[in-house]
Amino acid sequence: MHLIVGVFRLLVAAIGIVGVREIWLGDDLPGLVYFTNQSNLLLVVVMAWAGVGSLRAATRRGAPPATSSRLDGPPAWLKGAATLFILIAGLVYAVILEPGDPQPELILGLTDSDLVHVVTPIAALADFVLVDPHRRLRLRLALAWLAYPLAYCLFTTVRGAVAPELGYPYGFVDVAVHGYAGLLVNVAVYGVGFWVLGAIIIGLDRVLPTRSLLAPPRLASIPESAPPPGSAQDDPLRGDVRGTRA
Repeated sequence: MHLIVGVFRLLVAAIGIVGVREIWLGDDLPGLVYFTNQSNLLLVVVMAWAGVGSLRAATRRGAPPATSSRLDGPPAWLKGAATLFILIAGLVYAVILEPGDPQPELILGLTDSDLVHVVTPIAALADFVLVDPHRRLRLRLALAWLAYPLAYCLFTTVRGAVAPELGYPYGFVDVAVHGYAGLLVNVAVYGVGFWVLGAIIIGLDRVLPTRSLLAPPRLASIPESAPPPGSAQDDPLRGDVRGTRA
């Protein structure tokens, strides 16, 4: 199972790389300003890291490592954060953003936008629910995870103020349209929504079994058979008959 999980995680990382290929292949560095691309690049790193850890576990046939190594996988808080951020990208795209211009299909009728807004969020959520061990996250992380979206909003605001010709990546952070008061309202509303989404992720982690849902079931230990009545083992005062000889 570790081998299958490792391959799946590396495949998700590869899909993320393909989805944002215009940044590293087409010299579209301004594309890095979009939250979707940033969250997908973070997911690429986290899923590749987790995939390597799964493949390492496959070589050990699932046995725990003799010594802890960072290559065994990302920490739980980072895996949860990557899951939250990619879900934010997918939900904002599905619920808030207006449809963009049609894009050419890549494979199976999917476009670049489908890969980074639909495929990777669904894959990340499935991996979190089915593959990750659980009961490792605490509710306080839902608030800590908001640091990145808030920092992103601050970045886009400063960028738009310093270089107005560059504009704003998303309409709901456009100060020219909403003003600073409207921006603060949007930040508060979206912040609460993102916190709730983070709390839901943590809630799932708390209610799901500790072990991965795809982990093979543990074999029940076979209890030792009770000693026959009257035997030495049955009578502690007699001790071990093998040790009573002179």
